[in-house]
Amino acid sequence: MGFNHSFQLHYDHTQYFHLIGGGNETVTANYYWDCRQRTGNYCLFQYTIKGQGHLQIGDSHYTLKPGDAFLATIPGNQIYSLAPDSINWQFIYLEFSPHFIDQWHQMTQDTPILSFKEHPVFVKNCLALNQIGLQNTFSDYFENTSRSAQFFFDLLRISQHTHQSAQDKYPEWLIHYRQWLDIHYDQDISLEDAADIFNKSKYTLIKVFKYYYQQSPKQYLIDLRIKKAMRLLIEHPELTVKTVAQKCGFQSANYFTKVFHKKTTYSPLKFAKENTLHDSSVHYFNN
Repeated sequence: MGFNHSFQLHYDHTQYFHLIGGGNETVTANYYWDCRQRTGNYCLFQYTIKGQGHLQIGDSHYTLKPGDAFLATIPGNQIYSLAPDSINWQFIYLEFSPHFIDQWHQMTQDTPILSFKEHPVFVKNCLALNQIGLQNTFSDYFENTSRSAQFFFDLLRISQHTHQSAQDKYPEWLIHYRQWLDIHYDQDISLEDAADIFNKSKYTLIKVFKYYYQQSPKQYLIDLRIKKAMRLLIEHPELTVKTVAQKCGFQSANYFTKVFHKKTTYSPLKFAKENTLHDSSVHYFNN
């Protein structure tokens, strides 16, 4: 239950990053979204105005309070809903074309939750952008792209500042370890390899990584590989399951298919088919 106002924007031109949809909602019950099961190929920004929401990423859980926002890529690994102890949740959301989707995904990894209490100008511009979309008062496609690009770079600056502030508290070797995982996810890497490279025991690697990132290195690597696989399946539906598995660091197509289904509830082929069809008809027009 609740109320909502939403919009979608369609243009003949799609060569630049632009706003494609959004709206505002107040939800009171039965609100639940699993990004692993959503079709499409776009970037999502959702900002809390009143009440509280709940965000789950893997085994990590977060409470979204007024002034907080989260980012997601569709498809993705976030699950979000009304917080169990909240009566309602009011928020705005903005959906953007996937032109900066790699950078957007990196922001979701670096800063799962962003607080904008110290960024009132950004919030004002965010609300204004949503209102322009609702009223469909962009003068043309290029005003949309200009405002959207400004939104993106302001968001990127805030995300990087937040991430850097958090990283200042992290052990330097841990930062390098995560970067190593990000770079070598497509290779046959193990905890033993990391222990040798970073001169740490396997126990220390797991314990410290989980303390700072709320998941084990193995869980992080699997989530990263699945995310990369999702992107490949959308952008290159002609690839075989075996090829996608190999490109994303899985040792066999069977194991990849099993893990992919567990994480998304789809088989790789079904996921590629549904998202390819969706891209051409709903959120993203590639003319």
